[in-house]
Amino acid sequence: MSPVPEPTSAEPAPPARRPYGGVSHEQRKERRRQQFLDAGLELFGTIGYRQTTVRVLAKQAGATDRYFYESFANMEDLLVAVYGACMDRVQRAVLASLEALPPRCDEAQLIATTLDAFFLEFEDRRLARVCWIEILGVSPNVDAVYQGEVRRFADFLAALVRERFPDLMPPEHLTGLVSIALIGAVSETAIQWFLDDYERPREHIVAALVTVFLGVAQPRPGEPSST
Repeated sequence: MSPVPEPTSAEPAPPARRPYGGVSHEQRKERRRQQFLDAGLELFGTIGYRQTTVRVLAKQAGATDRYFYESFANMEDLLVAVYGACMDRVQRAVLASLEALPPRCDEAQLIATTLDAFFLEFEDRRLARVCWIEILGVSPNVDAVYQGEVRRFADFLAALVRERFPDLMPPEHLTGLVSIALIGAVSETAIQWFLDDYERPREHIVAALVTVFLGVAQPRPGEPSST
């Protein structure tokens, strides 16, 4: 009787995927993912999330339906990814504008520069619609992502003020609430600006919000001034 072969301890590794046209499999996969992100921004920002199907999205992306599911579980997953990419874009723009400021600028200049960079990005109607309209009310999961992004941006705002003008910070137990309140003022103004089809010039929007921010920054009784 022939001896029974012993079982192998592991399955053989699958063959490595060869580069095609000098581009690796992972690079092609990442490129397809970016195509769907770009298509999502275009469609969610024009016809809307609820009107976008996988077939329409794939056509816009120049890919087939099956490649959509290579990177995203469903349309909601793509919406969250597009929203996150939009907010990252806004934060990068704000940081870039601040890097150009002189180190000893005053608080009014800091606030105006930050807000102008922020609202300049939202002149892209697609980005504005995704971030202020389409992201709302989709599902509890997407709502949680939105609330988390609001808190993240509020923390970013507080960190900016703390770094440059620590004397303007409210008491520690109020810092988070004040930051959220200011983000609320910005977001509601941005939504109305979008719904009014950008009727008012960006400079007016920025000036109005600078007034709000500077009002919050005024020294309270018994607290030292920053000057």
